[in-house]
Amino acid sequence: MKPLPQLRATVVCSMRNEGPFIVEWLAWYRMLGFDEVVVVTNNCTDRSPDLLDALQAAGWLHHIRHDVPPGHRITAQKLAAAKVHPAVRQADWVMVCDVDEFLVIHRGEGRLADLLAPHVAPDGAPRFLGMSINWRVFGTDGIEQFNDLPVHRQFFSASGVGARLSRSVKSLHRKPDWFGALGEHGPRRLSLAAAGLGWGDPGMVWITPDGRPVAEWRPEGDYLRTVPARLVSHRVAQINHYMLRSVETFSLKAGSLSPVALRDRYSLDYFAEADAGQEQDRSALRHAAAFDRIHAEAMALPDVARLHGLCCDDHRRMIAEKLAGLS
Repeated sequence: MKPLPQLRATVVCSMRNEGPFIVEWLAWYRMLGFDEVVVVTNNCTDRSPDLLDALQAAGWLHHIRHDVPPGHRITAQKLAAAKVHPAVRQADWVMVCDVDEFLVIHRGEGRLADLLAPHVAPDGAPRFLGMSINWRVFGTDGIEQFNDLPVHRQFFSASGVGARLSRSVKSLHRKPDWFGALGEHGPRRLSLAAAGLGWGDPGMVWITPDGRPVAEWRPEGDYLRTVPARLVSHRVAQINHYMLRSVETFSLKAGSLSPVALRDRYSLDYFAEADAGQEQDRSALRHAAAFDRIHAEAMALPDVARLHGLCCDDHRRMIAEKLAGLS
């Protein structure tokens, strides 16, 4: 593989009360080759902000506390706070994803550089502005209880390319300052004036991981959350979306409002669709040795293991309180 020029990549995540899952997710994206990690939290009632502060003190991520008043849409405000952070503003590549979403790359060694390399010109210039990567949704695998184990090593039953949820995407894109806003599935409101280029000029196209153009993505178009069925593929890369994790962990979402739309979407139908996958996918395990090394380094940082344990205790407490309230 031809070496890529030194381009910096940043992953951005909006979190609330996700303490048990932070270290795994952070280790995963550092393993893939992302240079910077920006996490925005709001109104947490677990000790995840303390854990994130410890990781920030060690230089492993940037933590932004951005509480949002009740009744206001949450995610858009948090991503706006992230967009002005230097680690995002100065990045060459940006990806927004949730703590239950893991980018899995099948090309080459499975690192970010392997995903980008075929789409880079001989002079080092990227041939695209953004890339839409399809979800692959994983169910509970019948696991009822929360376990303090890496999520990607517990859940393997996944939906295939024909599933409705597989049409949903997350995006990797260049030049965050050319866009009006970050979005949970991709950036919004591209300014061609800021870019100084026209849509369709060299590098000004939107593609899938295997290089097919996404004609539905265009500057004047609607915000793109999904791609047509003809473009759905997990061959080169996928977003492993652990929408449910264990039944106990999902129970904390049931009956609550989504942070994006402020509506109750975590219904029995939501659970059933996400839990319907029958295909076994263990491709994330190819990184076992590299992941274990980075994860161990993270857990050895000052106060991280202790705070991770406290976050797991908080998670179990919240599950018990939710179950008690339903009885």
